[in-house]
Amino acid sequence: AASAAGLVLARYLHDRRGSGSGGRLAEPIPFEQLPPEVIQALRKAAAEHPSKQEPADGCTAAVTVAYAFAETIFIFPITPTTPLGETADQWAVAGKTNSFGVVPKVQQMQSEAGAVAGVHGTLVTGALSTTFTASQGLLLMIPNMYKIAGELLPCVFHVAARAVAGQALAIFGDHSDIMAVRQTGFALLSSHSVQESFDLALVSHIATLLCSVPFVHFFDGMRTSHEIQKCHALNDKQVKVVMDLLEDKIDEFRAQALNPSHPTLRGTAQSPDIYFQNVEAANPVIAKVPEAVRQAMLW
Repeated sequence: AASAAGLVLARYLHDRRGSGSGGRLAEPIPFEQLPPEVIQALRKAAAEHPSKQEPADGCTAAVTVAYAFAETIFIFPITPTTPLGETADQWAVAGKTNSFGVVPKVQQMQSEAGAVAGVHGTLVTGALSTTFTASQGLLLMIPNMYKIAGELLPCVFHVAARAVAGQALAIFGDHSDIMAVRQTGFALLSSHSVQESFDLALVSHIATLLCSVPFVHFFDGMRTSHEIQKCHALNDKQVKVVMDLLEDKIDEFRAQALNPSHPTLRGTAQSPDIYFQNVEAANPVIAKVPEAVRQAMLW
């Protein structure tokens, strides 16, 4: 049976190679260039508002970008992600504005399940939101992560990855929390240094607006989250330029919000045939994620 299956696969591959596809089993994702006006605006911003080298840790790097892109931030403290929520809360109390020119609403909930529910509720009403978590906290968010990904709502969760408590609790360790959410439909983007925490946090927020697929941006708990390195830190004016360039994408997101002026049907129950047709219908959107990330990295 195994040899027969091998012959069938070999014949299939042979037929594919002979059908003009160049031996590929799938069509390549077409590369797109950034519009000239975007390139010009980004170069101008870099020249007028150059980055400065300053010490930072992974949590500070991630929250700098997350705060700029968020209109609401729902938090619940959990090691080693607590500094992200604390910093966002301190900035909001001090009146620090985001890239929209408003102070984000920072709300601590009673658990991570409440935090992710707040994010989901904010997104369906057309506002940008984020949260920070790790370990068992991320696991408590899984039910709503399925909903957010299934509804193609753009957002980014920032996670300082940490071992999920098994025989004992551990605030260090592996990425078992991240590995537990691979099936939710969120795209995963990993930073390996504090500098990458700045850069890929921004990439993830840009990419999620370009493709409407939610992202988990994660980095090592303790090892990166609390490590202080000298980095080229992003400044508020640079991020503001990026936000202005994404205005059309943000408007598209807001246009899909729950609104009595243009009501939409959500939260239905579907039979298997309809349900899985809709699951497959999202494939073209998901297939655009790699190109959206590549584009975002050019910004």
